[in-house]
Amino acid sequence: MFDFYKHKVIISAFTVIFLILTSTSVSGQTGSCSKNGVIRDNQGVAATQKIPAYWLEPESVQAKSGSGWSPVGPFGGDVLDIAIYAQNPDIVIAAAGIPFISYDGGETWEFLESLSSAAQGKKINAVESLPDGTIIAGGVFISGKAYKSTDGGVSWQQFYYSSAGGVYDITYAPSNPDLIYMAVSGTYSTTTNRLIIKSTDGGETWTYFNMIGVLPVGASAVSVAIDPDNTETVFFAAQSGISDGYIVASFDGGENWEDKTSNLPGSKPFNVVTIANQTVYVGGGQLFGGNVLGVYKSSDNGLSWQSMSGNFPNKVANDILINPDDNNKIFVATEGDGVYYTTDGGINWTFNTSGAGDNGSVRSLIFAPGNTDKLYAGLLSLGICTSDNAGAGWSYSNHGIAALLINDIEVDENTPETILASFEAENSGGCYLSNNGGETWEPVEELPATRFSVVSIGPGGTLYAWSNGPSTVAPEGLYKSDDNGQTWQNMGPDLGTYFETEIFSISTSTTDTGLILIGGNNFGVAGWESVIYKTTDGGENWTKVMQGAEYDSFRYLFIAPASSDQIIYTAFGSTNQNKGGFMKSTDGGDNWNDISNGIPETTKWASAIVSDPVNTDILYGGAGGYGSTNGSVYKSIDSGNSWEVTGLSFSSWSRITDIYVSELDQNVVYAASNDHGIYLTKTGGEEWFEGNEGLPASNITSFSKSFIDDDTLRILTSTYTNSAFKSNVYVPGTTSYIDNTSNSFEVLIYPNPAKEFCTVKLNLTTPGKVKITVLNSIGKAIQNLENGHFDSGKYDYYFSEKPGIYFIKTEVNGTIIIRKVILL
Repeated sequence: MFDFYKHKVIISAFTVIFLILTSTSVSGQTGSCSKNGVIRDNQGVAATQKIPAYWLEPESVQAKSGSGWSPVGPFGGDVLDIAIYAQNPDIVIAAAGIPFISYDGGETWEFLESLSSAAQGKKINAVESLPDGTIIAGGVFISGKAYKSTDGGVSWQQFYYSSAGGVYDITYAPSNPDLIYMAVSGTYSTTTNRLIIKSTDGGETWTYFNMIGVLPVGASAVSVAIDPDNTETVFFAAQSGISDGYIVASFDGGENWEDKTSNLPGSKPFNVVTIANQTVYVGGGQLFGGNVLGVYKSSDNGLSWQSMSGNFPNKVANDILINPDDNNKIFVATEGDGVYYTTDGGINWTFNTSGAGDNGSVRSLIFAPGNTDKLYAGLLSLGICTSDNAGAGWSYSNHGIAALLINDIEVDENTPETILASFEAENSGGCYLSNNGGETWEPVEELPATRFSVVSIGPGGTLYAWSNGPSTVAPEGLYKSDDNGQTWQNMGPDLGTYFETEIFSISTSTTDTGLILIGGNNFGVAGWESVIYKTTDGGENWTKVMQGAEYDSFRYLFIAPASSDQIIYTAFGSTNQNKGGFMKSTDGGDNWNDISNGIPETTKWASAIVSDPVNTDILYGGAGGYGSTNGSVYKSIDSGNSWEVTGLSFSSWSRITDIYVSELDQNVVYAASNDHGIYLTKTGGEEWFEGNEGLPASNITSFSKSFIDDDTLRILTSTYTNSAFKSNVYVPGTTSYIDNTSNSFEVLIYPNPAKEFCTVKLNLTTPGKVKITVLNSIGKAIQNLENGHFDSGKYDYYFSEKPGIYFIKTEVNGTIIIRKVILL
């Protein structure tokens, strides 16, 4: 388990054009107002502040499916391999599952769409650049084929090789670049072990070697090395199961193979093998179960081995890099302690590097071409770090690498600059925090490096983050911070030494700082039931208010706005049978009733439920998927007593992961899915459009609350592979949005800015139906000033609230004018 939180990280974000998406609940304090008759003079002053851009755009300006998405970070990802283009060292490719490319030596990165498209979105984890300019890329889960580029990554061609496995490693002989070996994964479905693939013509044709005589069926080759002084000598490292490792060698170009494992420690995984100056180096180990190994070397082709890492603080080695100009300079990538290095062949080692490499889990190392002082390191979660001084110090080079597995993202509704995101990586994870709207991010150092599933920000800015373990690192529980992430306290609920509870949803009141509900399921020694817990004192004490069936899970909780925290909805699903649906509580979560009438009985999962922010009788729910029923969005207009399917439906293995209803136009609804990206409707669910422009990921995990930025309503979304994105909330255009004026009525606000209260002056030139709503700074309706039919004339409305930015939305006969108000 790596722990990179001991070192602070700052990640710069892209300059954003559009911003992102959110899931939402709407309620707030009610100010005072009264209708005061006809205006007798013209001293009201029209607001002169900039009108929100998205309210001005006509339909022809906006895309039919809404505004596009732009990356917001946090930047990073699991970079398992790096290649530098031989013809131009400024071109660097990072294999982070999602491939990325840099054209400025790693300063900035962008999604390598051409390679991802060639691989049909499957993960790329191995990449190599040949001296002639050819680049080869592959993936462990891409069986029997890999990809080749001859133009610096602009275009890619697929090629096949004779194996059912996927690529772990690619290497070539420096003295003969046409000689290439690939290490591939094994399979239990065949009696042959085609684990090493060889090409002698630069990758045009490939042959395989059957390792059945030296390795068990199902073993995988994970690393391969060619002796630069004798290309007939080839070593590779293989793994089988959790901890069984093998070192296998050939001294005749692959015709015959020998097991060289016997004099190495047994039952240890080997992660890397390399050869320099007729010496073979092997690194391995894993943190799980204490299966550590370190680094060994052999000067007699594997007949005997000597440890080089007896005093290593961390003895899990993932990669070994040897300076080709001075073989005494060796670098070792560790799992959780950065990069170790020696300048005297291993007699002395420097263990604690300074900069971004500290405490990181490093999976790959490479020199810059012609400059062995410049190193690139690929890390789990953190992306890429570089060193310009031969490993003595490191800095981040991941600007634009958006490949983190973000489980959830949330924004502070009162301070939208504060954003909290939870993520997980390989047996680890954590949270990132931004205090400037995503421009920069820092990992939350005080939280353990565990899998964080869900986050929330309560009233007053209290941060909440739930850890699902592993419990061997830190107990599960709801971590809470009242000081913007500086300190955290695990609030439980404490069910024993390791808590044994998985939580996937947190719902906090918008007004009551003590009310929190969490939903998920028990596991392990605590049993396997679905559970909902409630606290009314901020987590000091918990009550189990709902326990469902075994192997079920409550995946979503939603407190209905304007219900005094009494109406709460939850969505639940099952891992082993079809019985997913929705439940409702009308007493603050103490008691629950099923409200799944109209949801197909074959539904396996229900995973999202929200209410319309204005009319809370209208509900949207995501149900089906992961079973025999298609994943669809359902709608209820009677508080959940009955449901009907809307026009959005995916496959039976698709799931709706989150839903957001716009506060400004409740017919605009966004739906996130686990495999089809984002769809939205402008008609309350009748017709849906794809809304994935600029969004490379299809596996969406959550929306945040909406927020106002530069007078524009925006939302964030998190993804399972590509970090987070932001976008403008879509608003259908009409002529009134274009010039924010109307021939039938006029809205004036005086004074503006105002101290304590202001007057909203409405001048109706024709009779009409009038609706006036006050929105807070993040676009949520907090009170209604008017809702009725009136004759032509002039009317006053008084608005009072605490200091802040507000918007007055006036709708007359379907035409809308919105004015910004500042209360001092």
